[in-house]
Amino acid sequence: MGQTPTDSAGLISRRHMLTGSLALSLLPALAQAQAQAQAHNTGLTGTGPTKRLSFQKPATHMMEALPVGNGRMGAMVYGGVATERLQLNHIELWAGRSVDDNPRGVPDVLPEIRRLLFAGQRAEAEKLAQSRMMPQMNFEDFGTYQMLGNLTLSFDHGDTATDYRRDLDMSDAMAATEYSIDGARYRRSVIASFPDKALLIRLETTAKAGLNLTLNLSRTQDAQVSHEGDHLQLTGKPQPFGVTFAACLSCTLDSGSIEPIDGGYRIKGARSVLIRVTCETDLFQPDPGGRTQAAMTVAKTKTWEQAVSLQRADHKALFDRIDLSLEPASNSDAAKIDNALAESYFNFGRYLFISACRPGSLPPNLQGLWCDGFSPPWQCDYHININLQMNFWPAEVCGLGDLHQSLFDYARRLKPFGEKTAKTVYDCNGMVAHYTTNPWGHTAQDGNTQYGLWPEGLAWLSLHFWEHYLFTRDDRFLADQAYPFLRSAADFTLDYLVEDPVTGKLVAGPTVSPENGYRLPDGMVAYVDMGPTMSQSMAFTVLTHASQAAQALSIDADFVARCQTTIARLDRMKIGTDGRVLEWSEPLAEGEPGHRHISHLFGLYPGIEIDPARTPDLAAAARKTIEARLQHGGGQTGWSAAWLTMYRARLGDGPEAHAMLQKLLTDSTAPNLFDTHPGDPDPIFQIDGNLGATASILEMLVQSHTDELRLLPALPDAWASGQVRGVRARGGLALDMQWRNSVVTSLILRPTRDIMVKLALPQGQTLHGPSGVRTGISIGHDEAISLRAGRTYRFKPDTTRSL
Repeated sequence: MGQTPTDSAGLISRRHMLTGSLALSLLPALAQAQAQAQAHNTGLTGTGPTKRLSFQKPATHMMEALPVGNGRMGAMVYGGVATERLQLNHIELWAGRSVDDNPRGVPDVLPEIRRLLFAGQRAEAEKLAQSRMMPQMNFEDFGTYQMLGNLTLSFDHGDTATDYRRDLDMSDAMAATEYSIDGARYRRSVIASFPDKALLIRLETTAKAGLNLTLNLSRTQDAQVSHEGDHLQLTGKPQPFGVTFAACLSCTLDSGSIEPIDGGYRIKGARSVLIRVTCETDLFQPDPGGRTQAAMTVAKTKTWEQAVSLQRADHKALFDRIDLSLEPASNSDAAKIDNALAESYFNFGRYLFISACRPGSLPPNLQGLWCDGFSPPWQCDYHININLQMNFWPAEVCGLGDLHQSLFDYARRLKPFGEKTAKTVYDCNGMVAHYTTNPWGHTAQDGNTQYGLWPEGLAWLSLHFWEHYLFTRDDRFLADQAYPFLRSAADFTLDYLVEDPVTGKLVAGPTVSPENGYRLPDGMVAYVDMGPTMSQSMAFTVLTHASQAAQALSIDADFVARCQTTIARLDRMKIGTDGRVLEWSEPLAEGEPGHRHISHLFGLYPGIEIDPARTPDLAAAARKTIEARLQHGGGQTGWSAAWLTMYRARLGDGPEAHAMLQKLLTDSTAPNLFDTHPGDPDPIFQIDGNLGATASILEMLVQSHTDELRLLPALPDAWASGQVRGVRARGGLALDMQWRNSVVTSLILRPTRDIMVKLALPQGQTLHGPSGVRTGISIGHDEAISLRAGRTYRFKPDTTRSL
């Protein structure tokens, strides 16, 4: 992720950030924790309080407001009394345009940059790479994600209310605000319906005088609001370039009167009001005005009750695929709060993912779906040196692999642009993209070498295609979508590797280790290298998976052979004299020892090179690498803490993984549970930490990235008892598991494919399988079992033997 921006007006003040254990008591999860603790005392219910966020006062800024979304349209609900603000968004509303911004003449200078680096003339190589390879970004062309506008409801009843409550029901995907004034009850309910392609707001009151309010739809730039028949229409286009967009708003009253006014309506005497909002852009299809009117026509055929029923069923079909309950290890308030908060955060992450990600449109960006204003940090773009990828870490394990498709569609949309960049900039086959991109197909490098000279964005995205195949074993997906993308990433990798004249090994470069630098003897910080560890790990992983994909399809034998030959010649991960994994091709002093990126451990996650059971030396070096980063202040962003949590889980370090998750919750979590990135002067919402931590929580409980299904591989003492239902594992497997006092007490496996499974349980534990599974013998380490698709297999503890 890039450097901290200075423009973050309107966000929560740093002094309001959550720090330390006291902050946990300020979170909305406190009341939920108390209720959850009572539920735990009577057994694991798997329902309820940690699926609801509740507040006792309105939000004053975005980091307290509550999000709703249908993958395309979204809103932040502030819950004001006299004035309600709904901050509106549409995932496709972008400024900018497609241009050919690939720098020319780079192939001519690459050999000299490589020569300088191999000769140890790093300062000269750095200067040459910056001057000849790194054009400055044209921000008018690149563009930015923008908010749609504001829907403001101004009520006549004033702001003196009692019995106030606003909450977000994550299981039903509804945000609601309730309060009383002069003995009358007022309620506002907000949903974003995917089936209806609409945002719906229901206003209700028991007041005899009904609802009296002014409604205003506005956007402060590049738009016009007009009345068209019985609809209010907002149309516009960001300047100087961008999508054309159109939004439509209608109001239905059960009583009272409605009068059009400039920019909205005046409503009097209504007992209930139903507001519908639709929006479309021309990013993918023409005629946004006609399509948003058509969507409104369909939405208006349903009552509020019908719309809610349809939307709830659609949401729950996704949200209810998995469930997690964590029983506190003790009766202390701190333990109860910690576990309830972890559950809430896990549920909130899944809720955000579903709300911001649906096939048929763009994937979630740096802020998912929700952005306030027209110049958000980092353009609210698609950073692809970890952030976009992290957004999809929970997709497969949470049973939401079908939502992965929005990433695949977007990646394939970038492919032809990336192929042009590969040929123009590097004279290589295949495709390439760098640290950031947008809906317009930006794949060229730009800015500074520190972050811009990193040609592996599409290579990393290609690994998501392979992961989806591993989880589903969908051969058609492999042939039609995954393999062409993997092959293109591998083709660039094969062409970009060159021989180190000293070692004879193949190395990638010039490139960098995002986004850290190294110090030269004169104190200068440089970035460019030949064969930094992340690049070598990426090359190994991409070539391995691309060749495996070709072999699975029984095609391209010559390509497979070339990949295997190249892999054998790759310069691989090295351990320095201090016991840490080297970040660059040789021992160099880190420019920022506590840097938020820990890219040289890519081989631990999501890569395939480091495993505590198979590569203990590298695992030990990874631990030392992490410890050194943390000693110097690492993990200071939410997404970085989520990555470190994942690293610790993969290493099997349960207490350390839990401690890092706690750091994320206390240091990088806003009152509404939004993940934060440190800003100047205020923190910034980034959704990647939310989604990365959601996946990390499951990685502590179940792992399937090796040839084993590892149960409770990194279980912390704080989660000694609990249950999880609906976890997905590679190979086409769903599982339910219960554990008590760190011992697996129940396991249910539901394969969708015929598979062989090797269970790996915590030391000393075995499970007794059902009749017909190895004739009912105990299953423990290194014992594979055969499972048939469509059947359910139940396992219980075996008390007759131990490993």
